[in-house]
Amino acid sequence: MSGERSLLAMIEERIAAGRFELPARNQVASRMHQLVSDPDVDLAQVAAIVAGDAALTGEVLRAANSALYAGLSKVATVRDAAVRLGTAQMLRVAVQACEKQQYSARSPVLREFMEPLWQHSLAAAHGAAWLARKLGYRDLEQVAFVGGLLHDVGKLLLLKVIDDVFADEQLEQELSERLVHEVLESAHTTRGFDLARAWGLPDEYGLIIRDHHQQDLSQAGTLVNLVSLANKACRRLGIGIDSDPSLILAVTEEAAMLGAGDIVLAQLLVELEDLQAAAQPTGNAAR
Repeated sequence: MSGERSLLAMIEERIAAGRFELPARNQVASRMHQLVSDPDVDLAQVAAIVAGDAALTGEVLRAANSALYAGLSKVATVRDAAVRLGTAQMLRVAVQACEKQQYSARSPVLREFMEPLWQHSLAAAHGAAWLARKLGYRDLEQVAFVGGLLHDVGKLLLLKVIDDVFADEQLEQELSERLVHEVLESAHTTRGFDLARAWGLPDEYGLIIRDHHQQDLSQAGTLVNLVSLANKACRRLGIGIDSDPSLILAVTEEAAMLGAGDIVLAQLLVELEDLQAAAQPTGNAAR
C-alpha cells in the first residue's frame, strides 16, 4: 500500500481497538448455543425463544413447510412447527438462521466471498453432524453441527474488518481477490478463536475454530476431528472459497482417528453433493 501500513496491520489495529461491524453475539444466538450443549434441553424451551424472534419464527415455519413435508397440512404456528420438526431440528434451524444473518458486505469484491463462505460453513456443519451420527458419536451430533457452522467465523470477522477498512480509509490500492485470500489464510484461526472467547462461546467451539487446520490432530479430540474431516470433504468438492480436488480423505489423520473407512467417506461426499444440489434452484450444485 505504497509505503503505508499493510492491510493486515490495519486489520489488527481495528480488531485490537474493537472497531469493526461484526455485531456482538445477540442474546438469542447466545441462548441457542447454550441449549445445543445442554443434554436436558426440551422442545418448549427452544420454541419459546424462537417465538420471541420474528426472523427465527419465519425460518422455522419455512423449514416446517418445506418440500420434505409436502402433502401434509401447512404449519402456521411455532408450536406446531416445533412438534413437526422436533427439538434437534428446531435447534439447527434456529442456530443456522442466527449465523446466516451476518454474511453480508458493502464491497462488491467481498460480497463475492460471503455466499461461498456461508455455503462452506453450512456444508461443514451438516457433514460434521452426519459423521457424528454415522460413526457412533450421536451425543456430539448437535455440537458438531454448530462447530461446523462456526469453524470459519474468523474468516467472516476478517472480511467484515476489511470491508470497514476500505470503506473508511483512503487507500490507493484496489481490493483484489488475491489480497483477500492471503489475509484470510494468514489469521482466520487465531482471530476466530479470540472472537469465540469474546462472545463467551463454550470452549469446544473455540478449540474447533483454532485447531481445525492443525497438522497433528491426534490430541485434538473427537469434535475437532469431525469438523476438520467435514471441512476437508468440502474442500475436496470445491464447496466454499477454497478448493482442493486432490485431497484423498481416506489417508487423512482425521479419518484414521475417527475410524471413517472408504465407504463412509464416499457416502459423506454424496451427502454433501446432495446438500449443495438441494440448495440450488436449478438443481445443479454450485462449485
